[in-house]
Amino acid sequence: MKRNLPLILTCCLFLSGIFATSQVAADTSLLTVKEAVFRPGVGARPGVVFLKLTNASDLNQTLISVQSNAADKIEIHTHDMKDGMMRMRRLDALAVNANETVILKPHGLHLMVFGYTASETELRMTLSFESGEQISFSPEIIAYGNK
Repeated sequence: MKRNLPLILTCCLFLSGIFATSQVAADTSLLTVKEAVFRPGVGARPGVVFLKLTNASDLNQTLISVQSNAADKIEIHTHDMKDGMMRMRRLDALAVNANETVILKPHGLHLMVFGYTASETELRMTLSFESGEQISFSPEIIAYGNK
C-alpha cells in the first residue's frame, strides 16, 4: 500500500487538474440570453424575437447568424430614421461588446423570423458568433394581443 500511495496521490493531483481545466473552459462561455420572446407574424408576415443578450466576458463578440428548427430564415434587423420616416434595415452582424448587454426590443434591434412553422409548439433558436461560440434557447411564444 505504501508503494501505491505516491501513484494514488499523483493520479488525484492529475485528475484535479483536469477538472480545474474543464471548469475554466466551461466558464469561458459568458454569453447569455434572457427575457426572450417570440411574436409570430399574422398571416404570411414574419414573426419577431426580442431578448437581452449579455456578454459577461472581457472579449468582444459578434453575432453573425441565427438558425431555428421551425423557421426558414432569421435575420438581424434594426430600425432607423431616414428623411423623417422610420425604416427597418437588415444587419449582416451584431456587435456585443465585452461586459455589455444588447437589448433587442420593439422599434430597435430585433430578429425577424421568416417562414415560421406554426405547427411547432416550441421555437428552438441558436445564435452563432464569429468566435465559433453558439447559444441555444427557446423564447416564450406570445401572440399579438396577449401580454
